[in-house]
Amino acid sequence: MKLLVVSQYFWPESFRINDLVREFVARGHEVTVLTGQPNYPDGEIFKAYSDAPEKFTDYFGAKIIRVPLISRGRGGFRLALNYASFAVSACLLGPFRLRRTEFDRILTFEPSPVTVALPANLLRKFRNKPMAFWVQDLWPETLDALGVVKSSAILNLVGRLVSFIYNRCDLILAQSQSFVPSIAARCRHPERIRYFPNW
Repeated sequence: MKLLVVSQYFWPESFRINDLVREFVARGHEVTVLTGQPNYPDGEIFKAYSDAPEKFTDYFGAKIIRVPLISRGRGGFRLALNYASFAVSACLLGPFRLRRTEFDRILTFEPSPVTVALPANLLRKFRNKPMAFWVQDLWPETLDALGVVKSSAILNLVGRLVSFIYNRCDLILAQSQSFVPSIAARCRHPERIRYFPNW
């Protein structure tokens, strides 16, 4: 299988998706990763990457395609810019940089933010390929619980965005059984939801 993985975070950043990509390759699949410039958790683009980006284009046989973004920096406003910049950059540049890349399926990894699904949704539509969305963090519930967003109007707007995303997925993977009811409440196709835990 030829698989496209869309994730705002990827090696040399340390996330579960790294392990999964490595295992996909080990099992004989052809994997391409669309991701951003590494800057988590310190908030600045990794110096090793800035000095030699060509050394970060292959991960155990998986091809890595990166798009620019605004680094996380410090503070909520800068974090919001980081989230938005990846989504916009991947939507605008991703299809062009993937124009010579064939893939059969799309897997989107979402620890946060949910906006990582927007470029994946776009690629799903224009390349007519099924998309799975691996939910690691519930939005807007997390924003509300952490007090990041206090405005009910903004939380409602984010909720509408989440519903828009969920309803354009062919498969939704929930990392916790407790996530399933919340996802189902925002999805017209609850039969597409599956429990897929972290290891």
